[in-house]
Amino acid sequence: MTHPRPAEVDPMLTGDTPPLDLTTIRATVRRALQERTALPPMREVRDLTAALRGHLEEMRSDAQELRDALERTTVAWHRWNCILTRVDSDLDASPGPQPWTAVAYMQVLARTARHLADCLDEH
Repeated sequence: MTHPRPAEVDPMLTGDTPPLDLTTIRATVRRALQERTALPPMREVRDLTAALRGHLEEMRSDAQELRDALERTTVAWHRWNCILTRVDSDLDASPGPQPWTAVAYMQVLARTARHLADCLDEH
């Protein structure tokens, strides 16, 4: 027999919401930002870009929850809001038609993901 869970129980405590996998996110960021002597294969750029976009989407909802729990007049609220504005701006952008613009876009996403992961980890 299963017992209903009270609505006020944090989903993280019940296992209904998996925690962010910051290790995987950081590994993806490292791959996207690694030094290279030539442009990476475009398939790898597309795969990393898609992974980074997914990581940012996932982290964005956690960051929004943190921001929304704060008073709008606080420095912390404005800091989280700025980070979220940056994430939204990066996700709204496109990689462009050229290989080097796709790589540059991938790197922008990686840097934003690294910053957001660090902010969430510090919280």
